[in-house]
Amino acid sequence: MKKSLLFFLIASCFSCGVDLDLVDIVGADQSIELTFPENESECTEGTVVSENQSELVFKWFDDNDNSPYTVHLTNVFNTSTETYESNEQELAIVLERGVVYSWYVTGKLNKTSDTWNFYNAGPGLASTIPLPATAISPVSGATISQTSTTVNLIWQSEDEDNDIVGHDIYFGETNDPEIFASDITETRFDSIEVTSGKVYYWKVVTKDSNGNESTSPIFTFTVA
Repeated sequence: MKKSLLFFLIASCFSCGVDLDLVDIVGADQSIELTFPENESECTEGTVVSENQSELVFKWFDDNDNSPYTVHLTNVFNTSTETYESNEQELAIVLERGVVYSWYVTGKLNKTSDTWNFYNAGPGLASTIPLPATAISPVSGATISQTSTTVNLIWQSEDEDNDIVGHDIYFGETNDPEIFASDITETRFDSIEVTSGKVYYWKVVTKDSNGNESTSPIFTFTVA
């Protein structure tokens, strides 16, 4: 059965200038463009190394030479991140099969790409892992009204198998929030008390009926 991943796509933006000093400044904000493996895709094009591993050539595009580049690769299943250096605009990396990965590339002058996600196809996969939840409200980095005394957390979670059974919510005032609520079947949690002038952090662990779990990034918002 063909499995596909649904992710939000963020377009890369580019700019240019004429003054050399301005070029250096603007260049730091320009994005490297990822090209392969494609976002929202099931990748079946790697070279099989073993039953559990395959080698995949990551590719990206950059108008200027911003090498050395660093590939930041996260195993979404266990949230572990590895970094790899390359002087070229491509790099072969050995991956675990049957795993969802996210990746992005950075170069010199603080240049960076968007973050893309893909599923590295594997043998005999009985079920897919839920996609990491995305924040709907408050969006990450938002500032909410100082008159707010409570907040409603709303997120989106998806699974190719449509077998999500619950969510665990982590919420607090540190960037490594503790568990706040478990086994929430809805994609929202209402009326959490907040205080003016504070910054809050939250994340969602999505669980399916096969025992698979995915962990979202840590989202943040500020009460004005």
